[in-house]
Order: sequence, then structure tokens, then C-alpha cells
Amino acid sequence: MTKLQVKLFLNIVFLIFYLSGTNADTIVEFRYSGFDFRIDTRSEGFFTGNITVKEKGNTVFSMDSTFTSYVDHKFIDLDKNGKKELALYLTDGASPYVFHYLYIFDGEKGPKPLFMLLNGEIDSTDKELPLLTVNSRMSPAVLGLWYNWYLQYKNGRLSYFNPDKKRKQSVRPDYEFVNEALKDLKENNQTCDDFAYDVFFEYIFLCSKIAGEENEAEEYFNKNYLCPEKTAALKRFKNYAADNLKWIKDEENYIYSEY
Repeated sequence: MTKLQVKLFLNIVFLIFYLSGTNADTIVEFRYSGFDFRIDTRSEGFFTGNITVKEKGNTVFSMDSTFTSYVDHKFIDLDKNGKKELALYLTDGASPYVFHYLYIFDGEKGPKPLFMLLNGEIDSTDKELPLLTVNSRMSPAVLGLWYNWYLQYKNGRLSYFNPDKKRKQSVRPDYEFVNEALKDLKENNQTCDDFAYDVFFEYIFLCSKIAGEENEAEEYFNKNYLCPEKTAALKRFKNYAADNLKWIKDEENYIYSEY
């Protein structure tokens, strides 16, 4: 087994362990912005969780059979207007792509979640500018490749945030990991004939696009891409990064929908 295969195997083991441990009976109750939340999850199977939100004893929102387990919840003032939003973490437990979903509620705008983020997290390293991150897995062929980006909640909208100098490091590609993987593929004669080979370059270009460092990605490509038709491949990778960033910046993709 190669080094890369060992790493991927360990990632798979971790995911199986994580997902198998998130399904348990729980009842969580808390109050937020005048609303009473109750979250019920059951161990009988996937997608058996239920959320009920009440106001003065009347049900004003419910969500059923869309998640499996409760993970956590936090109150944080994301838009710095003096009132806190609710960040609710739930998981379906059925997909290796999804550790959890992050639902964002703003009590001033009602009892329903406004946004839903795949593997979303709160970044409060800058107390004056709290942000949200979204983390996405690249491909089932390579479990170790994830990319992420920043979003800002302001004026009731969730919009793309260009990473500042402090946050660029967290969105840049992990060149050390890619170098090791490409070396491993080359040693095992699995470059141009292996689907995973192109995924590493897609990852490099996409992360560099998010970080605003496209030139570095092209330089890396010119030095390390070993397959023929490099001009066509370069165009393909650049288009891939541009198309994905366009999707990432589309605010409609984060709006919560009941359907």
C-alpha cells in the first residue's frame, strides 16, 4: 500500500467512525429571541430528526426528516448590530461529504433559518469581524482534498468575503500534500491515466482562485503537470476554478429552502 493509499484509508476509517458515532437519541431545548426550540433525534435510523419552534406555545416552524443528529448550537452577533444570531449544527450522518450542516437564524427576521451551509463553521478569530466558512470535499477519488471559503452576514444577507491577509493562509492550497501525492502517483505509474491526477490540479487552481493567487497556480502547473496537451489542460483547470468561484459567490446557493 502506497503512502497516499494509507492516508486515504485512514481518512475513510475516520469518516466511518465519525458518522457511526453521531446517531443517538437526544432532546435539546433552548430559548432564542422569544422562540422556544426543541430538537429531537432518534437512533432508529437516518433522517429521523425533528425541530419544533414555538412562540407563546404555538408552533411557528418545524423541520422533520431532513437531518439525523444534533451536533451543537451557538449564539453570536455576526453582523455586530448588538443582537445575536443562532448558529445550529445538524448532521445527516449518511454521507462522507457531509460532517454537518450549519443553519443560521436571525430572530429579528422570524423563526425559520435564513441560510444553510455545508460543513459550515464560525470564524471568530477577529472579534470585530466574525465570519462564516464553508468547507467542501473535492472528489471521492481523493478524500484528503478539501477547500473552503469565507462568507459574511450583513444587512440580512450572506455574501462572499474576499480573504484578507490574515485569512488567506487558510484558503491556500496545501502544496506539501499535493507534492507528496503527485510523487506517489508518479512512482506507481499512475499519472495521466489516473482520474485522481487531474483532481489535484483542480484543487490547486480552485484554492488559488479563492486566495486571489492564480499566478502561483499557473506556475505550479507549468513546473509539475506531466501529461500531454498542456495548453488544453491549463484552460480546463482555469475554467473549472472560475466556474466554481462563480457558484461560491452566488448568494442564492446558501438560502434555506424547505424543499
